[in-house]
Amino acid sequence: MSRITFAFKKLTKKRSGRLDKKWDFDAQSPISSSPIVADIDGDGNKEIIFGTKKGKLFVLDTQAGIKWFYDSNENVDEVELMFLDVESASSIEAPPNVADLNGDGRNEVVFGTELGFVYVLDDNGGLIWKYKTEGPIRGQILLYDLYEDGDIKVIFGCGDNKLYVLNSKGKEVWRFDAGSPIHSTPGIMHKDKPMIVFGTSDGSVLCVDRKGDMVWKFKTGGEVFAQPAIGNLFNDDRVFIIIGSNDNYLYVLDEAGELFWKYRTEGAVLAKACLADINNDNKLEILFGSCDNNVYALTPYGDKLWSYETDFWVANEPIVADIDGDGRKEVIVGSYDHNLYVLDCEGSYVLDYVPGLSGVVHQAGHYSDIMTKEPGKVTGKKIWQFKADGIIVGCAYLPDENSIVVNTRPGVVDDLVHKEE
Repeated sequence: MSRITFAFKKLTKKRSGRLDKKWDFDAQSPISSSPIVADIDGDGNKEIIFGTKKGKLFVLDTQAGIKWFYDSNENVDEVELMFLDVESASSIEAPPNVADLNGDGRNEVVFGTELGFVYVLDDNGGLIWKYKTEGPIRGQILLYDLYEDGDIKVIFGCGDNKLYVLNSKGKEVWRFDAGSPIHSTPGIMHKDKPMIVFGTSDGSVLCVDRKGDMVWKFKTGGEVFAQPAIGNLFNDDRVFIIIGSNDNYLYVLDEAGELFWKYRTEGAVLAKACLADINNDNKLEILFGSCDNNVYALTPYGDKLWSYETDFWVANEPIVADIDGDGRKEVIVGSYDHNLYVLDCEGSYVLDYVPGLSGVVHQAGHYSDIMTKEPGKVTGKKIWQFKADGIIVGCAYLPDENSIVVNTRPGVVDDLVHKEE
């Protein structure tokens, strides 16, 4: 009867309150990516940073006040205009990134545009330098001390098939020709020395060392737009790469680029997976969305813990946080169905029947089948839901405010908090 007791506990565990809008901000332009949250100027207060389709980078305070913005629109000659969508030529398609590139104790803001420029701004929005490529930059720019020498490198993929590594002053260190456009945000796999892992439009996942030489290549069956999630799934010395593909699979590769396991969904996997220990087993579970409208939670062995179905694509990275302060973490994810969902990390245990009470629910099969069959299953459990004004393209968590920043495709940014009824 211990299993039944467990089941009823799951069924009766209630959460109170609701999600409420604290503020919203109209960027007056569509938005294609998640915001990021960081303390840019070192004053102890977080800022919210995001870009728009019109090429404006906004920096807001936590009350939706504009601290500054930067307009990245460039003059383009008539020949170049023939090959561009004028409306989105300066679009910022990925979240910006921040790091202290020059060692002054204040963060710089770095982002790329559809026109192929990389911009580095100071903490007041002044341009420090920019760099021009020959293709669109649609992934987030990675900022990392690649050589472990104190100089942060600017690492990004481009639609011109190249992976670029620049130094902190904007000078090219090296470039790697992947043979296919790179729209995936790179990730760092750190074993003995850092290596760069990224996906390409021909379906490859590539690992390149810090000299710019290819270490290994893994082929999927579709374009790879997702950023790899890299971590120690089993809390040991093994490093794994978790990455989705447009072939509907989530892949888990070992550090040598060999397939560990793969999990099939019914839609493309476009965004980075979230790695978090959601059941206190000292291992990392894998949470991700799919264009089959589902959010999935998998064990590090590739078994499904639970899934939750929304009404449209889930194409952004889930967030794990305790937004109601009850000591239990929730899974936060936005959907193209215009809703933000807050899910129970543990899911919900649903009884199919009570063993030994076959007369209550009709059961096919022999009595012994009823006694040995699992009495239920775990499914995704929604705790709260918030309806936004458009497709949700990404979210960020503000720990100091215990709120969720939500970017929507029409250009409205919402800040949501948990409130008791």
